[in-house]
Amino acid sequence: MGGRTLEMQGKNATDNLNQIKKQKLREASQEVKTKRVALGVLQNRCLTRDIAAKDAAQKDIKDLKAKSRVDTHVKKEPLGTTANGSLSKKFEGFQDIDANDKRNLFLVSEYVNEIYDYLYQVEKQQPIFKDHLAGQRSVSPKMRAVLIDWINAVNLQFHLTADSFQLAVAIIDRYLQVVKDTKRNYFQLVGVTALFIATKYERLCPVGIETFVYVSDDTYTARQIRQMELQILKAIDFSLSRPLPIHFLRRYSKAAGATNEQHVMAKYFIELAALTYDLASYRPSEIAAASMFLSLNLLNGNHREATGFNDQHWSATLSFYSRYSASDLRPISRKIAKLARNAPQAKLKAVYIKYQGSNFHKIAQRRELSSPLIDYIIGQNFRK
Repeated sequence: MGGRTLEMQGKNATDNLNQIKKQKLREASQEVKTKRVALGVLQNRCLTRDIAAKDAAQKDIKDLKAKSRVDTHVKKEPLGTTANGSLSKKFEGFQDIDANDKRNLFLVSEYVNEIYDYLYQVEKQQPIFKDHLAGQRSVSPKMRAVLIDWINAVNLQFHLTADSFQLAVAIIDRYLQVVKDTKRNYFQLVGVTALFIATKYERLCPVGIETFVYVSDDTYTARQIRQMELQILKAIDFSLSRPLPIHFLRRYSKAAGATNEQHVMAKYFIELAALTYDLASYRPSEIAAASMFLSLNLLNGNHREATGFNDQHWSATLSFYSRYSASDLRPISRKIAKLARNAPQAKLKAVYIKYQGSNFHKIAQRRELSSPLIDYIIGQNFRK
């Protein structure tokens, strides 16, 4: 009896304990539910408050942006206008070529003209002087042409850009006009190193130094290239920001509404001009403008007729953005036309062969480059 009573008591105690546990679990569950609801309410309230604050902040930002735009535009005079706001007669028919670029952040239409103001200023500050090889005992204009022709071939072989080639040429000329004791046996080293520097400046992934050792046929070591790199950079005061003809050509092609063929033909003329010592002292903007002027005349005109230059191809828009008139460009365009006419018979053919390729629209094979029109242009006499 006593054992049975203990058993019953134990069972009752267990049942009571289980009931107590269940009650506590229900209370705990209810508490958790209450907390979750409270947390959800709190989050929803915070989210609603944050959205309201964000909307207010965005409204303030929009208001600020609108004010900023108005203030900025009020300060700037419209392009091509005179001091009193009227359109200059020189630029009648002028078009704002950046007007449709407002939504493209990469075209920086808000300050692209200030960028080119700076480039025009820099090209004046870092000139290549006329007869800049004067005083060189071992290096001649003919050697310079051979070196640059070879660099162009290397540039093509490794699929480098026009920017890399033109920067290498600029580095070579700037170095040679400062360092007058360049030895003949180190002249190729100057060229190799200039291209090495140019690729490092222009490319995200520059060509390795061992590649330049290879293209020199192991004539120079990596150590020699590094030593020459430092020597060149010191000579040009570590300044690599001199603008290139291609920088201006892209702007002029946009102003002209040029076709791909017209743009590539102008690039061809620029690279032919790079070989020519007599053209080295012209400003990059002038080389680019003259090349575009010649390209427009040859590809827009009737090449079968010996009519000479047609200034109508150089519009008011081109005059405004290039800062050159057609009359400014005729003499140098004539010199470039002569280079293009003689390119098939020239001894240095890297540029000519390059532009015979389909990647360059076979521009060097165009009939316009051996036409009565270009012959007449070459025969015209212009003073510069």
